[in-house]
Amino acid sequence: CEDCLGTELYCKVCTVERHIENPTHRIEYWNSQHFEDTNLRDLGLQVQLGHPTGEHCSNPSLVHNDFMVLDINGVYNITLHFCECQTAQSCTMQLLCMCWFPATTLDPKTTATFQLLHHFHILSFESKASTFEYWQTLTRLTNNTGINPPSSQDRYNVLLRMVKEWRNLTLLKHPGQGHDPGGVEATQHGACAVLCPAWPQLGKNILNGWGDTPFEERWKYSLSLAIDANFRLVCKNISSNKTDPGLNKGWVYFVKEKAFKKCLHDTGKQPQEKSSCASHNTVNLAETKNSRSLAATGAGTVNCSCHNMKRPCGIGNLQKGERYINMDYLFFSTLQYSKDVVMLNVSYDITCQWSKNIWDRMATYPHQMHVECSTKEFMFLIPKFHLPTHVAFCQVTYSHNLIKGMGHTNGEAPECRWANINPVATSTWEMGPGSYHDTLDNHFGDFNWKKVTNFHEWNLHRVIGISY
Repeated sequence: CEDCLGTELYCKVCTVERHIENPTHRIEYWNSQHFEDTNLRDLGLQVQLGHPTGEHCSNPSLVHNDFMVLDINGVYNITLHFCECQTAQSCTMQLLCMCWFPATTLDPKTTATFQLLHHFHILSFESKASTFEYWQTLTRLTNNTGINPPSSQDRYNVLLRMVKEWRNLTLLKHPGQGHDPGGVEATQHGACAVLCPAWPQLGKNILNGWGDTPFEERWKYSLSLAIDANFRLVCKNISSNKTDPGLNKGWVYFVKEKAFKKCLHDTGKQPQEKSSCASHNTVNLAETKNSRSLAATGAGTVNCSCHNMKRPCGIGNLQKGERYINMDYLFFSTLQYSKDVVMLNVSYDITCQWSKNIWDRMATYPHQMHVECSTKEFMFLIPKFHLPTHVAFCQVTYSHNLIKGMGHTNGEAPECRWANINPVATSTWEMGPGSYHDTLDNHFGDFNWKKVTNFHEWNLHRVIGISY
């Protein structure tokens, strides 16, 4: 056995007995001249579900000779029996109890092990490998000679579906949504997002009565946001929400698609004023970007400016360039999760133009997006790297350096983040809208999670850097 510890040789009967609990190990046998590949099914191993390993079932199902299992070391056909005793669970539950994820709930013929799905989940975060590349890896691990490729065992589309479902289930599991009395459908928008521990959150990191703090010290409780867009995260117009529905439904970082598109349809035809600052193409050419054959020309985002973490319901698709309507929607949408904050520092490379009539534009949007601007103090800023391209007036009015409490914040947080997510675009641009959103949500969530778990190292690094 290539997967067991050691290199001992066993007879056929002993090999089967030793692998009752490991039916997906790779086996070779000596044919009197050399070792040749075989499998445990051909050696006589049969897997019985619904009972502890090795226990006899008094009413097994008919034999499934070509039941397929995708494991971390290859693709395997096994002989399998379901339990049909009076107290037996469904076929799906019997497979799940074996830590095998069924491809369908109705008469499953293919499964993937939990180990494989978890392995690919983490691998995709670190290497940005696509599901197709992982499937190709599994087929080569199964047969790498090129003489007898497992074309008849093509389960790529099945693996795609299982990976999508696995990502969604783990997304709901991590914040405990499976225990919600209302079920999964009761999940609120943004409820599954990983939040930045440093964001001002009443009852978590700021105490009751913080509103009595003198005005000159309220900067301690301010929230710094950075807005930007990425035009590499394009998505081809090759599918639809009906054909490829998303499973996250606005629960994480992307806004809910239906409400977003309705707002764009109702108010998106308003003309966008031209730049009165330097000749910013972002403003002047927002309506002219080529969108032929594309469902999305990119993605707009709202980040935490200090710690570079994605905000809940702060990401959405762009249909052309960085139109105000798109960026407004994302900005007001994510502010609904910081209603207690009264001081906000908002950084955007075209804020000198975008912020001019923002409150007038807000009045034309749905009521649930409105913000009580009269009770909050907004400080609009321009990121430090972009600031020199603006006219002198903007360089003074929107400078981070002249705002109390800003420290070393530069407002360029989203720019640093794109380097991590851009490699994913080679996969997502060919996806349907649902898979596109779910995949990016998953990667954004992992980046936020790694940021949280490495906060101590990150803060230490910054302190050491500042001291020098």
